[in-house]
Amino acid sequence: MFKDYQKFLRATIKVYAFVLLLIVILKIVGLDYFGIDVNNPIMLKINRLILKYNLEKVYYSLTIYFYVYMFVSISNLDNSKKAKIYSILFAFIAIFMKVLENRIANTIIIFIMDFMFLLLTCLIYNKFRNFKKILKRTVLFLIINTVIQVISLYLRSIKYFNIQLPFIFNSILDLDYVLMFLIYYSYIFYKGGAELCGMEVSLFSLKKINLKKSLKRLQKNFQSNLGKFKKKSKEDKISIIIYIILSLIWNILSVILILIVAKLNNRLIECIFILTSFWLSKGKFGKAFHFDSMTICFIVSNLTYFSLNRITTPMGISILVPVILGVGLSYVTSKFVKKTYKPLYRGMPEDLFEETISKVEEKDNIKYKICYEFYIDRISDVSLAFKYNYSVAGIRKIKDRINKKIKELNK
Repeated sequence: MFKDYQKFLRATIKVYAFVLLLIVILKIVGLDYFGIDVNNPIMLKINRLILKYNLEKVYYSLTIYFYVYMFVSISNLDNSKKAKIYSILFAFIAIFMKVLENRIANTIIIFIMDFMFLLLTCLIYNKFRNFKKILKRTVLFLIINTVIQVISLYLRSIKYFNIQLPFIFNSILDLDYVLMFLIYYSYIFYKGGAELCGMEVSLFSLKKINLKKSLKRLQKNFQSNLGKFKKKSKEDKISIIIYIILSLIWNILSVILILIVAKLNNRLIECIFILTSFWLSKGKFGKAFHFDSMTICFIVSNLTYFSLNRITTPMGISILVPVILGVGLSYVTSKFVKKTYKPLYRGMPEDLFEETISKVEEKDNIKYKICYEFYIDRISDVSLAFKYNYSVAGIRKIKDRINKKIKELNK
């Protein structure tokens, strides 16, 4: 189940970035449905409980420790017990600084103080070694978090100084912020993630969202399918067209029904974001799961979305939770697909090659390139051996080992 957990984390980050961009556009054109709901009954109960037992300072102290630890851990790429203990010590200093900052009215001075404190915290932990790397990570991380906070305040717009329930306001703002921290942190440290991404893969990383490649892939698939369609007989063409139209109508009706049920449960916006997140991440974990019967698929889909609509938080509490549920649905359903991978062979379709070899080798790996040139470009073993400075036997051994790994996937 958790074999592709890192893919789930990466997909969540990407989809959340897209959703934030979409909400910003909606906000700009005047569609503001994402303000904080300070009148939520559950949040009001929590607020009364916190105030009754004077737990605000405890809550703020815990969040300060959490943020300090995240900065230290991610900036130094260290999630050891030592980093946790070290962060406790500096969290006390951070609390003192927050008290001091409350007496300062200048936002720029406060920002500089925060930056210098976080930078010194990370540098002292690392004993001032790797100064440039630590500085780069800290600056980048601080920029990312500042952008997230600014966007969050803009989207959840409420006049802060007119708020009568500041604790609810701050805790709701913190919810998505903390969740995003945890997802990003898990992505970095899950199975060597720190070595893979460090701080280079940020929330708004454009390297990973390559729109041009996606468009080219869609164009290539469209042209390939169009070519196959033209070769069909008239009867087959008519059957395909009728099937596509009926399938489209059926899917539209299914979505409409899902949205109607969501509307009746006062979860329309949340359901739209769950659906959007599911569709955006549908191809990230391999082929999507489908039942053999359209009737069963219809029933299960409606029951699933009804359940998700019931357990998700309202948009006034969290934007990220519906995204996690949508991506999670895509991730979980992909695990029900029974996959069989055939060994690589010369002349195989490029998309099938990429889908198969990506399960055992990274795309930037030299073994991947050797196999691509042999199986797709049809370059000979001798030429590859000369190009990559391997023996011919070495090239063949690389191919054999990769095919052996692919065979083991079917066991």
